Formats: sequence, C-alpha cells, structure tokens
Amino acid sequence: GSSDMVCDLLGVKGKDILYMGDHIFGDILKSKKRQGWRTFLVVPELARELQVWTEKSELFEELRSLDLFLAELYQHLDSGSSERPDISSIKRRIQKVTHEMDMCYGKMGSLFRCGSRQTLFANQLMRYADLYAASFMNFLYYPFSYLFRAPPVLMAHESTVEHSRLDMGEAGMALAPWLAQHSLPGQQVG
Repeated sequence: GSSDMVCDLLGVKGKDILYMGDHIFGDILKSKKRQGWRTFLVVPELARELQVWTEKSELFEELRSLDLFLAELYQHLDSGSSERPDISSIKRRIQKVTHEMDMCYGKMGSLFRCGSRQTLFANQLMRYADLYAASFMNFLYYPFSYLFRAPPVLMAHESTVEHSRLDMGEAGMALAPWLAQHSLPGQQVG
C-alpha cells in the first residue's frame, strides 16, 4: 500500500525500481500493474530444475531430435498427400522420454515443464516477471550498470525462415555508416 510513497520519497518513476519478491501474484503482478515497477521473482526451486537439466540433458536432446525427425517426416506432405507415415513408434518413444523426464523431478514433477510443454506457472513467470533466479544473490555476478534484456523469441511463422545468415543487400548499405561508427575495434562491417 505504500508503493506511491516509496516512489515519492525516492523521486523515481516505476520503471526505475526493481522490486524483488517470491510470490508471482502478491509481489510481482501487483507491483508491476500498480506502479510499473521492474520485477525480479525469486524461485528457489529453480536450483533443482537446473540440476535436472544438467544431469539429464540427453533426455531433452532426444526429445528435440524426435521432434525434428517428425518435422522432417512431414516436411514434403500437405493436405493433398495420400501418404500417411506410421508414427506410432515415434509417439511411443516421445511418451517414454517425456515420462522419464517427468520422473526426474520427483513426485510433484517440474515446476516449469510437463514433458516438452511449459506449465501454467512457467507461462505466468515469463509473462509477469522481468527477471527471475533461484536467489537474489545471483546479482553479485553482474555489474550495477548491466542491462538485462530478454532474448528474442521467434513466433511460429518466423521459425520457418533461416535466420543464421544476414543478407546485407540494400538495407545493409543504409546501415553501413552506422555500423562503421558503432562497431568494435577490429570488427568487420558488412
């Protein structure tokens, strides 16, 4: 209830404050909606999640490989295709790997994933928290001036385009003067 007073006393706007809390709704959502504060969610369970991801990375890679295999299988088929590939063995393997992954987290399962899908909590965390970590102590690894930015996330239609190579073309020529001014020493420009 005193968030207005905090902003007034400090002489800052909401976006200039990083609010840390451990409750997605009571701390994070309220402070973000009411004052526009930047938010940091403390999720102690994240330490266990990262441990499982590290120890069982082969399961996650296998699931990704199976998904890629399915995508390649269907790549040249469309609604006019009469061919129907038998994917029953692949589906069984995906179910088996997903079950193995889920069992790695214990009785309650992962806080963030159910198989290859994100849980409701994970979706809420991504939607409402600007930052999150297992502990606020993680900030010790960053300078005070560090600019935290979310990595770009491709939408489904964007992920079908190869983004690994940038064709400079005419657009690149328009950017060339700016790139020359802002590139690092020794870094080549377009």
